[in-house]
Amino acid sequence: MIQAYLAWTFGSFANVTWREMTVFLPICLLVCTASLFTGKPLNGLLLGETYARSMGLSFLAIRIIVISITAILVGCVTAYCGPIGFIGIAVPHLARVLIASSDHRILLPVTAITGSIVALCADIIAQLPGHATVLPLNAVTALIGSPVIIWFILSRQKHQRSFF
Repeated sequence: MIQAYLAWTFGSFANVTWREMTVFLPICLLVCTASLFTGKPLNGLLLGETYARSMGLSFLAIRIIVISITAILVGCVTAYCGPIGFIGIAVPHLARVLIASSDHRILLPVTAITGSIVALCADIIAQLPGHATVLPLNAVTALIGSPVIIWFILSRQKHQRSFF
């Protein structure tokens, strides 16, 4: 039992069976589709809570919807694949740099596709083709995500200093 828990904490896509996919896939597709409808309200929030209110958006309602969608997606993926770090932290910043836009109507689908690609590449690296050893997926995503986060923090500090 402890060994199964330890294997789950490393994160892996290998333990998800086709039978589990019949529950996992519809939930993820439904919630991802719902998240696409939050693009316009999130764009309104980019300019601040006051601007969003002047557009007729309810800050509290948008916040609850976005947090609920995020919680369902993260909970579903974590239940089946284990906690996989850095994908949700690094990929949105990477996607924003790739498309050079803050428009959430474009950013949300691009982030989902980029996150899928990064997660699959990390899983391929974790499997170590040609070797019997399997690395923890969390270790590989940390190797990919850490430089992105460090770069983002450093570039943001550099950008903020240039204004003063």
